[in-house]
Parts: sequence; structure tokens; C-alpha cells
Amino acid sequence: MAFGNSFMRILKSGFVLYSLLLLSLPLFSVNDGSQSDDRGVIRLNLNINHGRMTPHYTLQAALNEDRITGLDISSIFLNKNEISLQNTVLGIGYFFSNLGNNEVYGYVHSAYLGMWFPLLTRGIPVQLKLGFGPGYVTQRHHPINNPLNRALGSHLNAYGQITLTGNVPLIRDKWLLRTGISFNHVSNGLIVAPNQGINTLAFHAGFDLDTGISHSGAMLVGRRQYSPGRQSFNISIASGIKQVDEYTGKQIIASSLILDYGYMLLPALNTGLGVGFYYNDTWAYPRFNSSLDEDNPPFPFQSALHLVLELEKKPLAVVLNPGFYIYRPTDEIPWFTGRLGFRYYFRNNISLMFGIKHHWFALADYFEWGVGYRFLR
Repeated sequence: MAFGNSFMRILKSGFVLYSLLLLSLPLFSVNDGSQSDDRGVIRLNLNINHGRMTPHYTLQAALNEDRITGLDISSIFLNKNEISLQNTVLGIGYFFSNLGNNEVYGYVHSAYLGMWFPLLTRGIPVQLKLGFGPGYVTQRHHPINNPLNRALGSHLNAYGQITLTGNVPLIRDKWLLRTGISFNHVSNGLIVAPNQGINTLAFHAGFDLDTGISHSGAMLVGRRQYSPGRQSFNISIASGIKQVDEYTGKQIIASSLILDYGYMLLPALNTGLGVGFYYNDTWAYPRFNSSLDEDNPPFPFQSALHLVLELEKKPLAVVLNPGFYIYRPTDEIPWFTGRLGFRYYFRNNISLMFGIKHHWFALADYFEWGVGYRFLR
């Protein structure tokens, strides 16, 4: 009953509907460059998830009582010159799941923007799916009513998904059985404390609903996709807000300068190296620095090297930047860092960026909002 009441309450609020509508707006500019009036097809997918929360704090491990059960409904958009599983494609989705303890952490509802990237295209095709969007959680931290919830300090959060899926064609090659594994993350990026974040790992299985598209054949390239061999240099600046003291509400502003070099190995994959320079005064506060000398706080600047992994389907790109610090003024800062986010490109050069800077993939540092410019060769 609690599951059903929670589900209906969020749907009636309009959160999912409005979020899906907003996320779908950039997709209207995605096409194959053809002048034909044939706009292609839409493919719907339904997946059921089952797994466990993966705690990264002692308190979370103690509260990890309920198995994860979730629902993932997504829709991908295909041009007529593209074959569903052989191209990088864009879409939107809705994700619903519990979070490991129904009473303390509740449930998450998310409307996300997704990108499906082919890893293997023959035999049993395998896709990497990356999703990112707003998420609403039904239970947040409250010092009196829900003090054990140190993971989620607000109802509104960000939701991220990394999924590997194998696809088995069925019934004359028109229907698909999808099965694989998903990693899900819910966090508000420490805009509101406390914010340990929650990670879940789940197996999933489901079906595509047929639209008459065959799934056999070699990998095809959309007409407007770049050819391999293109080089790029990207400069981005971003900033974010994080709460460093939940009792006083103290917030600080962090900022990033990101320099990336990319080389297009495949029609949708840029890879290379980059460096980030960060102003982040988090470790000048006792909550984050157990060895803090308040008379001599650590220098607020850090720098890190990272890999450039960018999956692009114009005008959108998913950004993955796993890396490590080359300068950190205190050992309290985890040495592994990175970001996961999106860029939206205007005229192939100017970009808007939104992402989450993290440590060890599981610990949110802050949300980054920024702009950038890309030089192409």
C-alpha cells in the first residue's frame, strides 16, 4: 500500500510529466540531415530491476534492509537511416525504485535524459546506457522525524544511471529481450546537507516494444555524424554551490576550469586527456577535515588529471572524466576524482554543461553548471 500511495502521489504532482517534457526539448533538434518528411520511429522499452543498495558508510550498511525493486520505462528516438542497436541514440526515461530501506530512505522517482551507445554490434548486441536527470525522493533527512537518513538532505536530487545491457532478438528479429546490470546514484550534490548519497546495483530484464525495425546487421553511421579522426580542444568554466554546515546553513561557492583534448576514435566517441583546476574551500571546515588546524586552513585550490570520454550524438554529449588529483593540499581529500554529466552544443562549438563532480564515483563533491567553447580540427 505504501508503494502504491507513494507512486500515485508523485505522478499526480506532475513532477515526472513536466520533467520528461523539459528533457525532451533538446531532442527535437536531433536529426540525420535528411530533408525527408519521414521523421523516423520511437521505440519503447520496459525493464524490471532487482538488486541491493551498495552502502559506502557504516550507517548505510546498518540500514540496508530491503531489496531493491524498480521499474525503468524509456523511449528512444530513431531516424530512418539508423538501426536501433547499431547507432548511438538519444531518448528519455522514467525510473522508479526503493533505496534500500523503505522507511528511512523511501523511494525515488526520476525523469532522465539518456544516451545508448553500442559496444558490440554483432551476435548478441551489447549497449552502454548513460542516464542523468532530476529525481524526487519521498523521504529526506529530518533532525526529529527522520534523523537516521544522512544520505538525502532534500526531496529534490539528481539521478544518474550507468547500465550495460545485452540484447537478444526474438520473434523474427523484431522484438528484443534486454538483460543486464545497472548502477544507480541519487544525490543532491551537497547543495543541502547532509548528503552521503545512495548507490544501488541491480540486475534488470525487460522487452522492447516493436516498431518494425530489424536489429541485425553491421554498425551504421548517421549522415551528420563526424568521421573518426577528428580532434578537438575544449575549454570550460563552471561553478557550484555546496552546504558545508547543515546546522548554520553555511554554503560556499566552488568553481572549475577544465581543459580537454579529445580524439574521435569512433563516430560517437571522443577520448583523450584533460586537466582540471578547482577552487573548493570544503576542507577548511571541521565536518570535512578531521585534522583541521583552524589557524592554518588548507589552501583552497586543487588540480587533477582526467581521461576524456565523451559520447556524442549531436547536439548532446555525455561526459565521463575519471581522474586523480595531482595537487591536493590535504590528505583528507580522496585522491580519485571525476565527473559525470552532459554538454549541449550550439553550432558545434559553444556548449552548456551540467555535471556532478565526484570522488570514487560514490561521493558527490558538487554540481557543476558551466559554459564552454570547443575548437575542432
